[in-house]
Amino acid sequence: MLGSQTYTESELLTVLRMPTAQPGADASLILARQLIAAKLNIPNGSDPTTIGTTVADADRLLAQFGGKLPYGVRPSSVLGQSMVGDGHVLASYNRGRRTPMCVRSFHQGRVRDR
Repeated sequence: MLGSQTYTESELLTVLRMPTAQPGADASLILARQLIAAKLNIPNGSDPTTIGTTVADADRLLAQFGGKLPYGVRPSSVLGQSMVGDGHVLASYNRGRRTPMCVRSFHQGRVRDR
């Protein structure tokens, strides 16, 4: 679930492949990309207590729309700024920067988050 919509695995992969790196990218996609990652990280051992409020807010922001992503939200709009802000918080969480129990380990020359 993202917002109030249920997505299949294929639909989520399509959302993840949509471009978000260019200036003016759809704020709903910026948020969705990080929300998908956070929702996958939580059941895989990441501490949800540090991010639960942001996940709920992100879902609330996306639930304002009917239908499925993308929603065409300008990052410069008030709603877009909220989406991008939550996206940044979720990105930090997804990188292990907001999880006090996250431990980095070396595995075959690569750094891996646990």
